[in-house]
Amino acid sequence: MKSKCVIIAGEMSADILGSEIISNNQEIEWFGVGGPLMRANNLTNIINWEKISGFGLTDVIFKLPSLIFNAFSLANKIIDIKPKLIITVDTKGFNLFLIKIIRKKIKNINYKPKFIHLVAPTVWAWRPNRAKNLNGLVDKLLCLFPKETGYFRKFKINAEFVGHPSVQNFSIKKDRKSLFAFLGIPDNEEMIISLLPGSRSSEVRKILPVLISTVGLLKNKIKEPKLFVLQAASNQEKLIKQLLNNSSENIIVLGQNNTGSLLTSSSDYSIITSGTATLEYALSGVPSVAIYKTNLISAAIGRKIINMDNIILPNWILGEKVMDFLFQEECNAKKISETLISLISDKEKHKKVNNFSSDLKKLLTANNKTFNENLSQIIKQSLT
Repeated sequence: MKSKCVIIAGEMSADILGSEIISNNQEIEWFGVGGPLMRANNLTNIINWEKISGFGLTDVIFKLPSLIFNAFSLANKIIDIKPKLIITVDTKGFNLFLIKIIRKKIKNINYKPKFIHLVAPTVWAWRPNRAKNLNGLVDKLLCLFPKETGYFRKFKINAEFVGHPSVQNFSIKKDRKSLFAFLGIPDNEEMIISLLPGSRSSEVRKILPVLISTVGLLKNKIKEPKLFVLQAASNQEKLIKQLLNNSSENIIVLGQNNTGSLLTSSSDYSIITSGTATLEYALSGVPSVAIYKTNLISAAIGRKIINMDNIILPNWILGEKVMDFLFQEECNAKKISETLISLISDKEKHKKVNNFSSDLKKLLTANNKTFNENLSQIIKQSLT
């Protein structure tokens, strides 16, 4: 008989990680909350994952009553299933609140599951004191970055570095032939510039118009032939195409499902909305510019509480500036195009990016095993 486990993910990046976990542990019966990738891997969905997602400070404030209601409802459903193991993936605000509710509800009954949380809170970027809040909350905290464990172990939290999945998924050789075959167009030896407008609708609405304007400037400033390919998160393709319909720029849209690594490995340069993608392109050795733009309130609060030197993942991991970051008022077409053109002409920086790629792969590998191997071993140990 298969062991029952619950896994909870409330956003696209968590859905990707959750699908890796489920697909590599098929001997387990998986219940929980997830997106299209997790559901495609035989997740028995408990509630619609849109009910537990809230992005950005103002978004969460407006959705707070609904998030609290759904947390209590989900906790009851999980307790009814009685899984041996509960894995929460990222979506930290909701997931850690959910764990508190479950722990309180099972305090006086004969049911004691184990709790694992994957993707540590970003205490290295903002509010480091949050680390102590996990004390007594999770049985194991799984960290994707080697620097993270020290923040949590000093509060006696069982934190373990398991490596990063991007090391395997984005450490592949350049493959222009496969990309152009997938796109169904001839390869005329254009410079491939990839554009990543983010995985959340709020990001796409703010950042894609800026990227469209940037393409207009780059088209006129870069003399050699160029191809602009936009990588769309699977849940944002419709919105992206709507916004592009109002544009005269020739931008190819590439859906994310199973194609993200194909574009990353084939790109010559990229302009990336801050997030995990900055790490993926750095691992692939692609010279890139990181950008981010949000509403004025979130930007003002962000400047107060976030360590901007640590927010771009490859920069923080390596302890030096691998990637330029243009935030808020600097996230405009003129500044982005100037920064990218400067990067294109800097051949020394190209060599450094390749060296950084090799360094990142070593730093983000744990126990000489892949992320999936480490995770499967921990899951099996937790079920014994």
